[in-house]
Amino acid sequence: MKFEGKLAVQSRIDKVWNFISDPEKVIQCIPGIEDYSVDEEKRVTAKVKVSIGFIKGIFHASSRVLEEDPQRYIAKLNLTGSGAGSGFNGTVEIKLTSLDGSTQIAWLADVNVSGPLGSLAKPMLEGYVRRIVEQLFDCVKQRLA
Repeated sequence: MKFEGKLAVQSRIDKVWNFISDPEKVIQCIPGIEDYSVDEEKRVTAKVKVSIGFIKGIFHASSRVLEEDPQRYIAKLNLTGSGAGSGFNGTVEIKLTSLDGSTQIAWLADVNVSGPLGSLAKPMLEGYVRRIVEQLFDCVKQRLA
């Protein structure tokens, strides 16, 4: 499944990049985060409480940086996780663009989902992903303000 979106943040591109490229800062904005660790290579492991329709539980997730280009403001991450009899694996690409004093964050996720979570209707899963991303970026906006 592919998900994508764009949003504007009223902050300079370098400030936005410094925030979103620091997993210690971003992880605190993830809804449902219960516990996490970040190693020196920016690899994150986390426990996240998830509730999507009838699927509820703790997911054990991890992310690692596949590509990071601070000069072009581009990053690519690999995400994996499992819980509640389901699993996911995917990539997320993020690109920042400067827009007259604000910054546009564009993201694209390509995710494979298995188990009961994978059997949910795509619109239901898309709605959940959209809600989580909105909450995440609302937090990022607040912390950058």
